[in-house]
Amino acid sequence: MQSLAEYLLSHHPEPESLTRWVIKSRGAETLKGLANGTLPLDPAAIIEHAGDPRTVSFLLALLVASGTIPELNAEEARFEYWKQIWLTTIEHPEDRTLLRRYSRWGLKSQSHQSVPSNPKAKYRRHRGALRQVAALLNAARDIDHTVATLPQRELDQFLNGSPAQQDALAHFTQWLRTTRLSRLVVAYRRNELEGYGFSTDHRWKMARLFIERAEIPIMDRVGALLILLYGMQATRVVAIERSQVSERNGKTMLTIGSEPIELPAPLDEAVQSLLKLSHLRSPRWLFVGRHPGEHLTARALSRRLATYGMSTGSARATALMELAQQMHPRVLSDLLGVSIATASAWWRLAGGDWAAYPPLREQR
Repeated sequence: MQSLAEYLLSHHPEPESLTRWVIKSRGAETLKGLANGTLPLDPAAIIEHAGDPRTVSFLLALLVASGTIPELNAEEARFEYWKQIWLTTIEHPEDRTLLRRYSRWGLKSQSHQSVPSNPKAKYRRHRGALRQVAALLNAARDIDHTVATLPQRELDQFLNGSPAQQDALAHFTQWLRTTRLSRLVVAYRRNELEGYGFSTDHRWKMARLFIERAEIPIMDRVGALLILLYGMQATRVVAIERSQVSERNGKTMLTIGSEPIELPAPLDEAVQSLLKLSHLRSPRWLFVGRHPGEHLTARALSRRLATYGMSTGSARATALMELAQQMHPRVLSDLLGVSIATASAWWRLAGGDWAAYPPLREQR
């Protein structure tokens, strides 16, 4: 446990706060059990002893960051522990087997194919999806069916219009068809772009607010301006790594997509300030989170920006709409790291006309 002690002493800026935490917190009680040998240095034992989800997440992140335990996905460990206990509540063995298979092969493959997101949100969706699937299995059994024999009309009657239910069962039924376990179909929700942006004037009013008010915390200023200027999702903003920031000919560059972007003043100075501020707490992340070794969550950033009257979704929609009017989808994709399909969709939504773009490229 020596590496943990050294980490706490070197990474905690407030000694008095650290002392209170060691004496009084539930997390510190768990660490004492690890130190005196009454609790094994095992994620499952730590999860069971600490109990509270926030305490568990913090402790596992702390133990990984300090080198006390090997690299570990704390949220995945929590999810697997929850799943083992939850599956014991499923009455029928066949349903337990199906749920275990879907979790292992269906949900994990979905995670690998999707854009990386906040781990807490991802595993929260996994829990919700498994509960929705279990509800479907129970409903099928109530009318003496399984997913292999359930008529499509019965499934259609089961659907209640909930977006969460539709998302979960659309993927589940797709997995059933892929594995040839059933021919049931639930349609995916239509992928509609965020059309709730606010006006251009309001976008720039918000940008001026974060540019001119120097008393706003540097993390909030940088996060807000990246969303307002470049239409970045909050999930991508908080996951920016320090290595994505570089200098070229005295200019601060940020690589979001395949091509680096030269940051304008005063955003360039703010990013450099945030680099210096976050250096002690994290060698990797620009936006340092509450848990050791982790970045800030998108939800936390959105809540912080909401206190200034900024909606991250609306700001992003407005920024992308205006950028799509000024850039060809290929350029937008290269600079912002969005897919060509997404960039093209925003371009169409913005009513852009880039028919002359290929000839203009050839003339360069």
